[in-house]
Amino acid sequence: MKYFTLFVFLVFFVSSCEPPLEEYQYEMANFIELKKDPCFGTCPVYNIKINGKGEATFNGKRNVSKDGTWYRVLSASETNELFKAFESSNFWAFKDEYTAPVTDLPTTWVTFVLGEKSKTIKDYHGAPEALNALEEMVEQIAEDEENWKRELSIE
Repeated sequence: MKYFTLFVFLVFFVSSCEPPLEEYQYEMANFIELKKDPCFGTCPVYNIKINGKGEATFNGKRNVSKDGTWYRVLSASETNELFKAFESSNFWAFKDEYTAPVTDLPTTWVTFVLGEKSKTIKDYHGAPEALNALEEMVEQIAEDEENWKRELSIE
């Protein structure tokens, strides 16, 4: 009986020492949006929007594995990491447009809204590596096949 009481005490003590789950640090009105426009070939065409509470909406239009509208909720840690990456990149200091006299590239539009600040960047060609890295973070979420749920349309 003595060992059983000790065991119960240890289980209770260890389970009560777990760190609390991470909470969302951003408001629902804050969001990151990425839109991929078409090229002459098979470039994916879609847009994805992620708000500060991790609610993501993907709208696949062409050359994507998920056609139509899809939803998922990112974890607090995923969401916080993404928003912190945008903040720490000094997104507001990037140019409004990156382009070059080349043809047949898709245009990527990136929007970041945080509190009263809002900025949209047009990236056709020549964006800095820091902006490309942010785009890739969002693209990885968009192209991930897990945890998305399709919106059922009623017609």
